[in-house]
Amino acid sequence: MRKILIILLMFLLTTSSFAETKQMKSSSDIDSIVTTETVHTDDQGYMSFILTTTTYYLKALNVKVKTVEAVVLVNTTSSSYDYTKVIVEKGETQYIYNAVSDVEYFPLQMGSGKYNVSIMGSNDGRRFRLISEETFNVTLEENAVFLSASQTVNWDEESKVAVLANDLIKEAKTDQEKLEIIHTYVINHVRYDYKKAQALPKGYIPDPVSTLDEGFGICYDFASLLASMLRSVDIPTKLVKGYSSYTPVYHAWNEVLIEEDWLVVDASTDSIYVDYNVNYVLSKSVDDYVTSKVY
Repeated sequence: MRKILIILLMFLLTTSSFAETKQMKSSSDIDSIVTTETVHTDDQGYMSFILTTTTYYLKALNVKVKTVEAVVLVNTTSSSYDYTKVIVEKGETQYIYNAVSDVEYFPLQMGSGKYNVSIMGSNDGRRFRLISEETFNVTLEENAVFLSASQTVNWDEESKVAVLANDLIKEAKTDQEKLEIIHTYVINHVRYDYKKAQALPKGYIPDPVSTLDEGFGICYDFASLLASMLRSVDIPTKLVKGYSSYTPVYHAWNEVLIEEDWLVVDASTDSIYVDYNVNYVLSKSVDDYVTSKVY
């Protein structure tokens, strides 16, 4: 999906909007399935708001609408600035990102409503000016964003993390079993990197494939890897930042949706328990965590 959208963005740089509808026959209980993808590009071609929805038309006359993807895709290929920040706002809540690649995805994790997205550019990394700004009204299916790829949870269907996750859960029958299998794999194959934690560069962004290949990471890496693997097998997963009673420093962990309940899962802490042969509980108490940001 991500590769298709990048190609689509390049095609639409001079177009204000685009909508494509596909219809295909389905099972005996469903009359039809219609998937609509709408892309709105700003005047300068720096950003696109992408909303993909699927509508199921049932024989019983019930209509079910599902948001498949709702992201802001930012393309700074033509920008003359050395540094770029992306600001995503809804109401009083604001997320600020450093754009580190020419094309990146940023989540709309604050639910339905009006979003304002700004792109800021700088040549010295200190003084930023507005490059582009757009406001979107969106209607999102709850938790859809926590199945999508983004800057901090970076994966697609062909990535190593997705292929591995789908291979691991072949025999699993429930989402709980999928979570347990993938979590066990991660905490047994990735070790906490204490040296990296002490010398982390400013604005660090995790790479799930690198974490998997290197076998080492900090809490941010663990949370990104676990979220990427679980999302790739259709389990809504949040990457959460904040504070925990398990560590005195700023921390990252996951919340995983299992049977309508969000379970707190802390893979980096559990990997340390494995190192010291200490028993752990997969689902942690929410009382031990204080959320600051959700991705």
